[in-house]
Amino acid sequence: MIIISDFLADLIGDLFGGLVEAIFPTSKSKLEKNIDELKKEEWFSNLYQDVRYSYIIWHNKRVKHYLRKTENIKVLKSSADEREKFIQLVIKEHKRFVGIR
Repeated sequence: MIIISDFLADLIGDLFGGLVEAIFPTSKSKLEKNIDELKKEEWFSNLYQDVRYSYIIWHNKRVKHYLRKTENIKVLKSSADEREKFIQLVIKEHKRFVGIR
C-alpha cells in the first residue's frame, strides 16, 4: 500500500513539475543544470553511469528535491561525508523502487 501511494505521489509531483516547466519554460531546468554540474565530479559521474541510479536521479522525488537546491550541490562538491550520504540515499531509493528491503 505504501509503495502505491509513494508511486502516486511521485507521479503527481512529476506531472505538476512538468506542467510548471511547460508554462514557464527555461532553457534548462535547475535540476538539469545541477546534474550537469555534478557530472563533472568523478564520484557522481560513476554513480550516474549506472542506469539504475541515473533513473533514480531523474525520477525519484526525494533525490530530485535534494538536487534542485544549489546549496546542496555546493555541499556535495566539498564534503566527502555528504557525498557518501547522498550515494546511500540514491541506493536506498533504488532498493525501495524495486522492492528490495
